[in-house]
Amino acid sequence: MRRLRDLLFSGQDPKGLPATKQIRWGKTLRVCGILAVLFYLAACATSPTVVEVTRLIPGETAVPIETTVELPVEVTRIVTETTTVVETVAVENAVPGSAERPYQLLFAPVTDTAVIQSRAQLLATWLAGQTGKQFQVGILDDEQRIIDLLCAAPAETIGFLTAVGVALANQQCGAMVVSTAVQANELTWQAGMIVVRQDSGITELEDLDGKSWAIPSESSVPNNWYFRALLAAQGIEPGEITVVPGDNTAMLAVLNGEVDFATGSFVPPLLPFLETEWVYGEDDPEVWRWLGIEPSRSGVGFVIVLGRPENGGYRVRDARSGVFDIAPEIFAETRILTLSAPIPADSVAVGGQMPFGVAQQLGPLLTQFAASDQCADSLCAPDFYGWMGLETAVPASYDPLHFVINTLGWTDEALLITE
Repeated sequence: MRRLRDLLFSGQDPKGLPATKQIRWGKTLRVCGILAVLFYLAACATSPTVVEVTRLIPGETAVPIETTVELPVEVTRIVTETTTVVETVAVENAVPGSAERPYQLLFAPVTDTAVIQSRAQLLATWLAGQTGKQFQVGILDDEQRIIDLLCAAPAETIGFLTAVGVALANQQCGAMVVSTAVQANELTWQAGMIVVRQDSGITELEDLDGKSWAIPSESSVPNNWYFRALLAAQGIEPGEITVVPGDNTAMLAVLNGEVDFATGSFVPPLLPFLETEWVYGEDDPEVWRWLGIEPSRSGVGFVIVLGRPENGGYRVRDARSGVFDIAPEIFAETRILTLSAPIPADSVAVGGQMPFGVAQQLGPLLTQFAASDQCADSLCAPDFYGWMGLETAVPASYDPLHFVINTLGWTDEALLITE
């Protein structure tokens, strides 16, 4: 190369060199020509770009933060302005669960972000210890952002969602549910009910056509949207619909004749001696009525029929029990016309391309964590989700949500968790 430099800058004719050196000179020129082309192509390649991005940084805070980073190679990133736009590009030599590309545990703002970060990090650390994989906590602005990431990075994202969020994520990009929460009432589902007066003459759904309706919560799936879909699917159009503040107001509205029917929360009764559990679709919602005895208030505040369950009676837990003290006649003068389908409780879903072994392992692991003492300081903490446990999900349980979405053409993001 020194000889080449001297020739290039001295102006010496290579023909004056010996024959063997002329051959070497020719080879050198060809090599240099190739190098020159490569350097030219590199110079024409896209230069590293400085962009504003929001990302989860391994080893640092798991809350998305605004930062300026230089991107010398293309990576998976979320470019943020007023909305989140996801660019799907390759992360070189990184596999899901590695330190460079940890599995993301994504949460909506269900409570203060500092509480979520602290509580959820215990779960992330525990999962890492159980699997040998890396997990990271992410707190997003709302549930739709979680769904967006489940769809954009389906091999590495784990979302903590409402049942509505799970159904939407499944329809949008094949996200898979793995776990369903056990609520404080020890159920993994919730249901609504339609209540009418005993003397209303309403005996079947068709009788609700043109009738007035009190709804305790417009955003409730079991108390509002499920029944809207159910009535629409059968060609039944209710009359005036009034949104009232809560179950108690809705139950009093139908009792007092202010509306023809009302919806409210249904929690199944506890059965005598607690030997068996009430079963949806098999047991009557008001199974206690066969005794011919009206409910009463127990000494500790429960609504019971023929004594407490441990003594052979029933405990009534549907929405009417909330107004029993001011309207003890409510059970005698009203009845349940029908129930909604069971709507799953809050759930955990994974992206549709999550490695099968990891997805299969995650459900049992979450159940194990929820049964441990550590859950009391994490998912089970009263200032977080307050869950009593987690059970492996049954995908078919989410069919009622698909029914609602498909019947109503439902894409309303307002029904998802937001800040």
